[in-house]
This record gives sequence, C-alpha cells and structure tokens, in this order.
Amino acid sequence: MKKYLLIALTLFAVVPCQAELKDIADARAALGSAAAKERLEAIHYLAAERSDPAFEALSAHFPSEKDAYLRVQIVEALDVAGSTWAFACAQNAAGDQNQAVRQAAAAAVAQRAGDPEADNKLKALAADPREPVRLTVVNSLSYQPGPSAAAIVGGMLADQKETLRARRAAAKALSRMKTPEADKELAKHLADADPEIKASAASRKPAKKAAAKPAAKPAAKKTAPASGKPAQKLPAKKK
Repeated sequence: MKKYLLIALTLFAVVPCQAELKDIADARAALGSAAAKERLEAIHYLAAERSDPAFEALSAHFPSEKDAYLRVQIVEALDVAGSTWAFACAQNAAGDQNQAVRQAAAAAVAQRAGDPEADNKLKALAADPREPVRLTVVNSLSYQPGPSAAAIVGGMLADQKETLRARRAAAKALSRMKTPEADKELAKHLADADPEIKASAASRKPAKKAAAKPAAKPAAKKTAPASGKPAQKLPAKKK
C-alpha cells in the first residue's frame, strides 16, 4: 500500500498540469498519454461521468494500462451493478497478476453477487492464493446477502485448509448477513473447534422458547351459612 501511495504522490509532483478535460473524447485521448498523471486525470474524469460511454472507454483501456496503481483506480471507479461495460472490465481485472487489482475486482464483482457470471468469478477469487484477496471476497459479500453469497462464504468457512483468520472472517460475515441461507451455513459450525467461529455460529442460533406454565386453578370459595353462625344439631326426641 505504501508503494502505491508513493507512486500517487510522484504522479502529482513530477508531471506538470495538463489542460482541463472537456468531454469523454478528450478523456479517451488522455488515456493514451505517456504521462501517468494525465491518464489518472482521464480515469477520474470518466469515473465522474458514470455513463456507458465512459465505462466503455475505461474497459477498453484497462488491458493496456501498465501501471498497477492506475488499474486499481479504474476498477474502483466502475459501476458494476449498473453497467455491462463496467462488469466486463471488473471480470477482466479478476484475473490480473497484481494482488491489489484483484482485491479491487473482488469488491467490484461482489456488487453483482447472484449473477451466475459474477458468482463464478467470486468463487475463483475465494480460492485466490493470496489471503487478502480472499478476505476481500468475504467482506464484500457480507454486504450483499443472498443465497449465492452465503454459499461462497460458507464454502470458505467449511474449508479446513483455509487460514484461521479467513475462516473467522467468513463466520462473522455470515452472522452479519442475517439470512436463512447464512444461518444454515453457520449452524454447521456450532461445534467448531475454534471458539470465535463457534461464537459466531451461536449468535445466529434461535433461542429456545421456555415452556409455558399451566394456568393455576382458581381456589374454591368457601360459603358461610346464611345466618353467619354454624348450624346446631337438634336433640333427638324421647319416645
């Protein structure tokens, strides 16, 4: 991360300011500039446009962008949920050789969780060799609750070869989803060996209802004689 911050600072410190971009055509032209700062400004301009032509331009430029920091900026600018061009670019980024780009792609593609193509990419990213990428999948899907999200995150939780950190993150993500599918995945780990995972699973376990107590029978009322005095027996008559 420090490396990318240094690159960003260098871009703004070394390259002189360019003329202000006026339209998408100007931004497209700037994407072909040899100056990284000009390309970055074009990316920001197109991101602010948030239109299909803008996302098409970013998608077309992405494969040729050699700067990993700028590729991250492109992916983070995408409106994957609203644009097929943006989604196509994010899918492309999911296979990038740079970890930071794949992390950005995971967060972007998660916006379309439930779409078969998106789910396939997310499953692949959930098996990424780098843990930060897998954690990004988990965290991003926790905000996109649904059957497929629960299944992908649940698969990571069930994977005993997964790191404990990632499994714990998966358990917490499922507990945040608060859906029947997520609760079902958590229920499989109520007896997990890890106390944190067990606690996350237990947090979504329905509490047992206490059995209702039978209603108490009303006490029988004692009736006093009409006179208010106990009745006396009359002596028997002598024959």
